Amino acid sequence: MGQTLEETVPRARRLELLAGVRAFGTLPSDALAPLANAMREVRFAPDDVVVREGDEGDRLFLIVEGRAEVTGAGSTGTVPLAALAAGEVFGEMALLDPSHQRQATVTAITPLALLELDAATFTDLMARHPAVREHVANAVETMRVARFLKLASPFTTLDAMRAESMAKRLVRVSVPAGAAIVRQGDPGDTCYLLRAGRAEVIAMSEGPDGPVERELGAIEPGTLFGEAALLTDAPRNATVRAAEPCELLGLRRADLLEIMGASQPVRDRMIELLRLRDRPRQVPGIVVHQRATPEGQTITTLKNPARGTYFRLSPQGWFLWQRLDGEHNLRDLALDYFVAFKAFSPDAITGLLAGLATAGFVQTRDLARDVAGTRATTTSEPPATGWWRAARAARRVLEWRVAIRHIDRYLDWIYGHVARPLYSRPARPVLAVLALAGLVAFVVTAARTGTVLARIGITGPLLVCLVLAYFLSIFIHEMGHALTVKSIGREVLSGGVGWYWYSPMAYIDTSDIWLATRRERIAVSLAGPYADALVGGVAALAALATGTTLLTAVLWQFAFVQYYSVLVNLNPLLEYDGYFVLMDALDRPNLRARCLRWLGTELPRTWRQPGVLRSHALELLFGLGAVLYILVMAAFVVLIYRLTVQQWLAHVLPVGVAAALAWVLALLIAGLSGLTLAGELRATRPGVGRRQR
Repeated sequence: MGQTLEETVPRARRLELLAGVRAFGTLPSDALAPLANAMREVRFAPDDVVVREGDEGDRLFLIVEGRAEVTGAGSTGTVPLAALAAGEVFGEMALLDPSHQRQATVTAITPLALLELDAATFTDLMARHPAVREHVANAVETMRVARFLKLASPFTTLDAMRAESMAKRLVRVSVPAGAAIVRQGDPGDTCYLLRAGRAEVIAMSEGPDGPVERELGAIEPGTLFGEAALLTDAPRNATVRAAEPCELLGLRRADLLEIMGASQPVRDRMIELLRLRDRPRQVPGIVVHQRATPEGQTITTLKNPARGTYFRLSPQGWFLWQRLDGEHNLRDLALDYFVAFKAFSPDAITGLLAGLATAGFVQTRDLARDVAGTRATTTSEPPATGWWRAARAARRVLEWRVAIRHIDRYLDWIYGHVARPLYSRPARPVLAVLALAGLVAFVVTAARTGTVLARIGITGPLLVCLVLAYFLSIFIHEMGHALTVKSIGREVLSGGVGWYWYSPMAYIDTSDIWLATRRERIAVSLAGPYADALVGGVAALAALATGTTLLTAVLWQFAFVQYYSVLVNLNPLLEYDGYFVLMDALDRPNLRARCLRWLGTELPRTWRQPGVLRSHALELLFGLGAVLYILVMAAFVVLIYRLTVQQWLAHVLPVGVAAALAWVLALLIAGLSGLTLAGELRATRPGVGRRQR
């Protein structure tokens, strides 16, 4: 409760404060002086409530000293509306309102000194000075609209200044019952906030007997509508009709975009609102493939032939996919999902829709160019912190590819004219025996070849042969994958070269085998190492048969490279062939990414819970194995790079400089490896969308 005091604010100060109030500043001096004398002083302590929302108001207040906060009751709790300081007036809204009810609560933040004016004096002042009444009425209307914006609209995060500025731009519109506010198919340059009344949303479609009207829902006060046409440049997708007399606040497109550009939360909320109301539709031509898991679940894989993309759906995802018919919005999908699975998961549904849209499987309304260009963040990515950007940059250095597209027709020709006999039933046991005999020959010739290499040394020609053997091995390996894909009647979308962690690589995009059986997927994964073993065996048999010393050494080295490739590619701890075999054998898509994410995000919270650890034994063991392997390999590569680069640089630079530069390179490699691994543990890497070897 405020304490009324003897007059301590000088008359000059009272006049100065009143003159600073826009409405009272127009008064002549002979009217301003009596007003100053009529105001009484009152003080409040911090946290005291000066006026309370809903109470009857019989006076207004002018702040002399201190600060106060204005709050209102919103749908989700108390909402801050404004902060007040010296020279500002509050409480006049209740004096002009016929109900005389307070429209907000004002609480002292600091010790507060006020001048109060009773309702009778204020009413008399309004009657004698129409200009003051007009100023006060306009200010009160602006305040009412600003309060409405902050309590019941997507603009609740606007600060008081921006809310008041926006309130002045809104156009007041009155619509009689039965009148259309917006019409389906019309272009849109204005969106509307329903201030009072009720409206209905109607969609028109063609039926067998002509246009059919379908009611989609109702609009209650505080709802924004018509924004989709402004944000997407698309025509109105529905008609909104006044079910009863309506009072509206219209906001033009230019003003909306200006507000979105000035306030990140408002822009994000508007885009979120657009997504919530969107009715996504399946892209035509999607191929659907379904198979059963060992646990009895049905896994659905979608293929977009036009874009060469794939998307795997759980049973819940398949349930939602069947409802993407352009008629269901997020609310409809969430309700159907709840009825079917007894779970309310709007975030999961939103994530699925975002993934499908990104991969090109559903059609949604795209943001207009000038709206999309102002976006600073997206909901599908983590916040762009410095650490997150560094982890992404490190991964781009350690993993990059250059794709060669449209190679499937050439592989078709090679398979049909050259390789088909190798996949025939009679050829399979012959090739298996050949591979096994070659391994025996490799072991038998190892001692003799070692003696030869020790005698002649690793000469320039042998080094050249070794390098050529390495790249030939990569080519043979990838051809094994590609031709096996063709043997089971699937497409090879692309191939290419690149770099993967510590070495150059080539790859074949075998994503189309997601539509094959698990046995066929494992066969494609093993085809590369099998091709290496087969060609390596042929080379070892030739080395055993030849009597030429140098040729024996060259052939044995080539076989060594092939067998080394077999061992490396069967490693399941990086995304090599062994990893894909393990992933398909366990039927655990994105196994590595999920295990590392669990290790980095869940293990710190559950490491003291034995039951949880036992239930996540795979994530724990595989994740720790992958981390340990990367750390050991990083240390090994750092050592090799440092010694090798130092030797090379020592030929052209002083020894100290060469050593320093070698250490810089080694530390750079270690840093990139650490950042990339940390990013995987923190799940900054999205799930794998393609299956590339």
